[in-house]
Amino acid sequence: MSAILILFGSLGGIGLLLVILLLRRSSSRTGTVDGLRIEHEARRQAQIDRISYNARSVHNSMPTSSDSHQQRHRRG
Repeated sequence: MSAILILFGSLGGIGLLLVILLLRRSSSRTGTVDGLRIEHEARRQAQIDRISYNARSVHNSMPTSSDSHQQRHRRG
């Protein structure tokens, strides 16, 4: 019984540390213009990906026929 309590206690402690670390990390904002542009581009690309790769579009078309898939390979 004590082994189970130790296991759950250690897992809870690790989980708490991860939550604190992630919340602390995400609270910092980018201050430079380049960083803001990178964040804006990543946010825009994530929105395009959510639209292009949702369940309806993925199951009703070929994955390589979407515009965003072709654009991503041309850019990189």
